Amino acid sequence: MFTMLKGLKNLFLNSANAGRDSYLWNMIQSILFALQSAVLLMVVNRTNGLDDAGVFSIAYAIASLIYYIGEFGVRKYQVTDVAETSSFADYHTHRVVSCLVALAASVGYAIFGLADGKYTPFKFEIILLVCAIKVLEAYCDVYFSRFQQKGRLDAAAKASTYRIVLPMIFCMLSLILTHNLLISMIIWLAVTVIAILTSFVLIAPEFGRVEVSFNKESFLRITRECLPLFAGSFLLLYVGNAPKYAIDAYLDDKAQACFNFIFMPVFAIGLLANFIFNPILVRLAEEWNRGNMKEFRRIVVRQMMVIGGITLLAVIVALTIGCPVLGIIFGADLSGSRFSLTILMLGGGMLALANFFVVVVTVVRGQKYLIAGYVLGALAAGLLSGYFVRSYGVPGASVFYTFLMTLISISFAVVFVLCVRRRGRPDQAYDEGGK
Repeated sequence: MFTMLKGLKNLFLNSANAGRDSYLWNMIQSILFALQSAVLLMVVNRTNGLDDAGVFSIAYAIASLIYYIGEFGVRKYQVTDVAETSSFADYHTHRVVSCLVALAASVGYAIFGLADGKYTPFKFEIILLVCAIKVLEAYCDVYFSRFQQKGRLDAAAKASTYRIVLPMIFCMLSLILTHNLLISMIIWLAVTVIAILTSFVLIAPEFGRVEVSFNKESFLRITRECLPLFAGSFLLLYVGNAPKYAIDAYLDDKAQACFNFIFMPVFAIGLLANFIFNPILVRLAEEWNRGNMKEFRRIVVRQMMVIGGITLLAVIVALTIGCPVLGIIFGADLSGSRFSLTILMLGGGMLALANFFVVVVTVVRGQKYLIAGYVLGALAAGLLSGYFVRSYGVPGASVFYTFLMTLISISFAVVFVLCVRRRGRPDQAYDEGGK
């Protein structure tokens, strides 16, 4: 046992080229994290059928919100705290508290659904288990952030890849052998605990002492600084998942599963766009800082055209081979979903555009104004999602998702234009944003 743990520790920490490995392993773990729900949903549907696939889909959507409560938007703040104004103990303590709050929110939500008659005992249990898994993922993120803060993104990404893959393998094997979703979720939870203990917790002492030590001043500072980041991420995810919550309230689990099958490619557009525009972010900031507005605008417009091109390609695929291919992947008849899939591809393009505007607005230091767009989208989601889904079913959910993403991307574009015009010279923009 000791030899195995030592071998794992060496695997995570040893690197001949930390810079190269950081890029490679971070890309691998990012893709795996993005595909996690799609792969498990595919296996659940093939082994257990549409009803269990629908239950898993809504459980994962709810758990994703719970994850952001636990993470609380702290990762970027912690990673960039190179001066360590807050200690690792401060961040660890804050994460323990936020994860306990997230766990309490999970239990409260699930109990309310059970008491209200919305959820069966089986659905109640699955939601609690998947939420618990996401709370654990939020907890181990504090270690990921610590390793990256100390210049070891490679170690963090390797540990994260191990933490994602090992539980998924055991969960999928359980689904194939038992065809029991409840048992498989319990196994996923148990192996997640083991994976975290034998990866992040195992190597954490190499980067600082792991302890819970409450410092009121540091706790409040971290909460205050990260609250806007948490609010933005939480509201955007809520808006993106609003059609799923409406389907959960007004339609059945089969409809939930079918919507999630055609919803999966939405993130592919954003993933492709991110791979394309991430390398030009530094250059974008440099041109803004130099005051070279002509080149700055050219880069922005070119990236918008790239997103438009990717979206157009996705729409063409949706209109031609999209439904047959997704039907083969998920083992379901999606022949009647061409319209919904095509509309969702447009929504994916709007999501990619919104994410791009978040980046460029951050470059011009106007990110605090984005909250207005998040709130607008959340209000529209809360007020209108029920109507679209009750009246038009899955096609209505697809149209509504695209409407929400379009609303948010337009609001972010307006913020971007206003920030550029208001701030005048870019060096002033940076000075003002730093205050």
